[in-house]
Amino acid sequence: MLKIDNLSVKYQDGNQVLRGLSLSIENGETVGLIGANGAGKSTLLMTLVGILLPLEGTIEIDGLLQDKKNLRELRERIGVVFQNPDDQLFMSSVYDDIAFGLRNYGMSEENIKHKIDYIMKELGVEKLQNMSSHKLSGGEKRIIAIATILVMEPSVIVFDEPSSFLDPKTRRRLIHLLRNVPMTKLIATHDLDMALELCDRVIVLKDGQVYAQGNAKDILTNQKLLEEAGLELPFCLQRIEL
Repeated sequence: MLKIDNLSVKYQDGNQVLRGLSLSIENGETVGLIGANGAGKSTLLMTLVGILLPLEGTIEIDGLLQDKKNLRELRERIGVVFQNPDDQLFMSSVYDDIAFGLRNYGMSEENIKHKIDYIMKELGVEKLQNMSSHKLSGGEKRIIAIATILVMEPSVIVFDEPSSFLDPKTRRRLIHLLRNVPMTKLIATHDLDMALELCDRVIVLKDGQVYAQGNAKDILTNQKLLEEAGLELPFCLQRIEL
């Protein structure tokens, strides 16, 4: 379970980004995090993984409190998939990119190979194993970036705009993949159609606070609420008038 209580974050320039934010996500839930630009989505994600430490409030994952003492153990429990997959693919081959975290934890090469073979088969990307990550398509990079996190088996995975820059076919494959990932998922996205299709629940941020939260369908079909938060209805629900 992910629990955030009264979280406030202020940057060194004095800009207050998160203001007394509280929320909780149950084990196995898929939750969409939406809001206009500047609402605080990216800051919240960075705070969750310890890139920014909260100035006020608390974060707990499976009962483990986030602080400097627990930061390493907490990072083993939460994985992050960045908006740009090039930010987490830097080794000479796909195999080495996926193995990187496991090697850092001292796992044997035999066990690493077993885990990588399994995860690549599950994702249908076995043929990419010996390729250079930098020669992959954008969609392939996205899938491999997700594989680098799944192989670590974290309790919670946070995604930053996972469908950005994807063609329709790859986007559809990504939605199918995320639907079958068993971990708790927090998905920050502007793709409200994906959130409507994929998420159990949606949290709306506005001015660094939780403006609304609830069942994905209830939130994402509420035009007045979305407009108040600087958003529009999902494209599939918009009437196109010629």
